[in-house]
Amino acid sequence: MRAMRVEGSGSMASPVQDGPDDDTQPEAEARIPNQRTPEPARRRGNQLVFSDLTHYPVIAQALDNQWLPADLAEGRQEAHAPRRTPGAVAATAAELRRALVNSGTLVVNRAFFLNNEALYGNFGPHADPDDRTSFARLLHDRAVVPYLFMERDGTEEFAFDHDQAAGHAWRRLITEESDPAFVRLDWDEDANRAGAARISRRFTRQLPGLKWLNPEDLAMDLGIPRELAESMKTGILQDVGRWASDQDPSLPITRNAVYKEFLTRPGTDPYLNLLRDGAGIVPAKQLIDLMYNLGVPDASGLVALTPPGSPPRRTLQEDVSPQARVQDPEAVGLLIRNLVADSLHRAVDGPNSYAGLSLADVVALRETGEWRTYISSLDTFLHDSFRGGRIPDGDEFTDRTATIARDHARMLRTARRAGRSREGLTREISTVLVLESGGVAVQIASGEPVTVVQGAIGMLTAVGGALSVRLEFWDKAARTRRAGLGHSLTLPTLRLGNLKKDWATIQAVSGVEFVESPEPPHGIQADQQARDD
Repeated sequence: MRAMRVEGSGSMASPVQDGPDDDTQPEAEARIPNQRTPEPARRRGNQLVFSDLTHYPVIAQALDNQWLPADLAEGRQEAHAPRRTPGAVAATAAELRRALVNSGTLVVNRAFFLNNEALYGNFGPHADPDDRTSFARLLHDRAVVPYLFMERDGTEEFAFDHDQAAGHAWRRLITEESDPAFVRLDWDEDANRAGAARISRRFTRQLPGLKWLNPEDLAMDLGIPRELAESMKTGILQDVGRWASDQDPSLPITRNAVYKEFLTRPGTDPYLNLLRDGAGIVPAKQLIDLMYNLGVPDASGLVALTPPGSPPRRTLQEDVSPQARVQDPEAVGLLIRNLVADSLHRAVDGPNSYAGLSLADVVALRETGEWRTYISSLDTFLHDSFRGGRIPDGDEFTDRTATIARDHARMLRTARRAGRSREGLTREISTVLVLESGGVAVQIASGEPVTVVQGAIGMLTAVGGALSVRLEFWDKAARTRRAGLGHSLTLPTLRLGNLKKDWATIQAVSGVEFVESPEPPHGIQADQQARDD
């Protein structure tokens, strides 16, 4: 399999920007001469660079004004699709809350505050007063930090059409009702422009690599039939690669240009999200959007939150092979960190987990000890354990993920008590301990305490040999789609010699209590799988 490779610690995608489609690139960025080493720019206290963000900072893809879940995107292919996408604001608003709960600091492109209703609906002229107060509080406390692409001030005029009343409300919000911070790649103009250009070139170079994606993995991650993935590989993805190779090499390729050439319905503008007909259009859009939205987080070292229901980061099949590790071990270590972070967030949380919370509820939740403990566990694992490109060993990996699962469950119970509505918080997560020995795997569904099916332990004991143990997470509402971490790491989480002798160790590592039962709990079956030949 030929995979898309990692080159250094830079990004894969172009930066989001002010504009109706957040994608108008200054052509001069592609022709930047060799830069002198800039002197450190003087910064005010509210002018931050990404290294200043230390409270588990993330960027959420779902706040991109082009993002749509697959089911809503399919509706945009209909001939008489309405101008506004039904359900899009609610879906994005749920993801906004999910991002605020699963981060210490949420970085948001300034443009999205005015071209994404799920954001400006919280402070615009028709906003609920409690939501407006809470949103101002999130900005003031730097729980939400606007990202400036080229601007130096959050009040600068927006370079695209927008609701003027919402624009006035934004300026009042950040000048009179809060004292937010703003973050850029760099506050030195030359260095900032050079960093943005590197991101743009990265996106341009990655486009031709789409045609090399493995169809089998692509089908699994996009949730499409294998036949459709094959036709995309030889059809639209190959066409995108050829087209990209034919473009002027001195100019970056923008997402807007890709949309117009391959995805957007002819005669319409990309920001309307009216899509061409064809089975491969929506999954191709998902791939392009994923690649694009990894740009700023990869360039800044932040974790990227991909929304459940959209493809995970692993869909891009980035190279984490031993050869890549030799070439740039720190970059590959960071990439593995990002794959693990993406998988972990998608595994333990879901798209509607917090849809029933108001912004005031979210602010209150962020003040609880359970939330602070959960974010601290995420930060300790995903920053400290992977610091400097290192990869945690099996014991550390197991211990940290088990701790995150436990702390998340406690935080979620607190969120349920705080919520005004029971409509959200509906996703139930089952922790699963997978024991494997001699090609036989037993999956043990768990709860509080974990219920072990009688006979499962004896079956593995009879096989004998070294035992591999890993902790996974399943969504009970989607049992047919495993959401574990095994795809992102090749090493097992724990290796033991004798199952009976070391069962106490397994219980200690998992951090939960075990009881034995004749039947699997909650209808989930213990599963014996033969080795694939």
